[in-house]
Amino acid sequence: TAATEPQVLPHPGTVWSVLPLPSPTDDGMGSDFATACNDGCVRVYTRDPSRRADESLIRQLEEAASEMKAKTSGGPSAEEIARLPKWEMNSLQQGRSEGQVQVFNKGGRAIAAQWSATAGTWIEVGEVTGTNQNAGTIDGVQYDHVFPIEIDVAGGGVQKLQIGYNNGENPFVTAQKFIDDHMLDQNYLAEIADYIQKRVGDQGPTIGMAGGSGSGSGSGTHGGAGAPPAAASGAVPMEVSPPPAPEYQHLPMRGYKTFEAGADAKSLSRIVAKCREFNASLTTNLTDSELGHLDSLASTLASTNRYHATSVSDAQLAALAKMLRFWDAERAFPALDLARLAVLHPDAARADRGGYWTESAGRALALLEGAAESNAARRGTKATEVAVPMLALRLFANAHRGGAGSARAAASVAVRALGGAESFATSSNKNVRLAAATAAQGGRARA
Repeated sequence: TAATEPQVLPHPGTVWSVLPLPSPTDDGMGSDFATACNDGCVRVYTRDPSRRADESLIRQLEEAASEMKAKTSGGPSAEEIARLPKWEMNSLQQGRSEGQVQVFNKGGRAIAAQWSATAGTWIEVGEVTGTNQNAGTIDGVQYDHVFPIEIDVAGGGVQKLQIGYNNGENPFVTAQKFIDDHMLDQNYLAEIADYIQKRVGDQGPTIGMAGGSGSGSGSGTHGGAGAPPAAASGAVPMEVSPPPAPEYQHLPMRGYKTFEAGADAKSLSRIVAKCREFNASLTTNLTDSELGHLDSLASTLASTNRYHATSVSDAQLAALAKMLRFWDAERAFPALDLARLAVLHPDAARADRGGYWTESAGRALALLEGAAESNAARRGTKATEVAVPMLALRLFANAHRGGAGSARAAASVAVRALGGAESFATSSNKNVRLAAATAAQGGRARA
């Protein structure tokens, strides 16, 4: 009956989770529940008419769901089909591996075919009736999947790149080519390959059809509709051994995480140049001698492979402290950036410099708290919303990993630093959120 039929609640994307919620009333209306959708929205559903959403919001949801349904069910466009290889020429295109899926243009229709290594030919499976939302083009090259990748760069910026992947390729080969093309750190290889596998699926899109079952009639659909069961097709079920105990990359947390990017001559020269630029416009500015100390400090910090044999002088640290002490939030952020790199030098953060770093941490906290107040009062600027909180929190995170002096200073302000991190935990800038989470992790370990 209509009363017992399930209600369909359309969404404009994949629903990843459904969570029952306690009803706010005892009127017997039943429990609410929330859905988490791939479009980034959490929606709450209820049987209580008094808490029904505005009609405009309901219409927006229905329109978005209808639009997504049309996209995924309409099939590829005529332009997309025209770019596909011709079915009549399939004998000239060899498959890369058994079971590889390739889409061809057959008489103006997109049909899916599967490679049979035994027969040395493509076996038609059926017509493609949906579109691949991940497909795209990079520099004129068409890929089955195009994924965004963001790489953190010196100074807190983000480099936005795209990686292309075709079904059947080795994710590690694709990741290595991406690293070579963009001259990235080789340590990214496993992380990028794992990212590709998670986005595409460990085995990629494979259609479950035996290679020797003959050519399909063309009446099937891409995605398995109408496909015979495994026993009927002669396929042998694969034995799956029990999965090993899960291992997590980030949990449990061991040690302290740091922000070391930027400890190179090019990045440090930009930081010092910004300090010089601000210094020229201030009354409480650095002398020529103090500016020289900044130059020598940057030179020392850039030689990371010589940290064991180099030292940081009191004069260099004094010049840095002067900027932190007297410069306002709009101009202090390059000093914070220099301080978060200096604190990682073992000589700069040695045990007898605990007082120096306690004072510097106090000034960084004042800048952080002032930035939070300005943002709360809607007087925030780019410096107070991003640069100051990001770099101050990175300084706290690095201080835990520095020498005995900076570690002791970090411990003395851990509770206060946690409060500062909490103030920016919901920042719209992901680099600020990362800095807040990392500083909080170090602070909780110390607190």
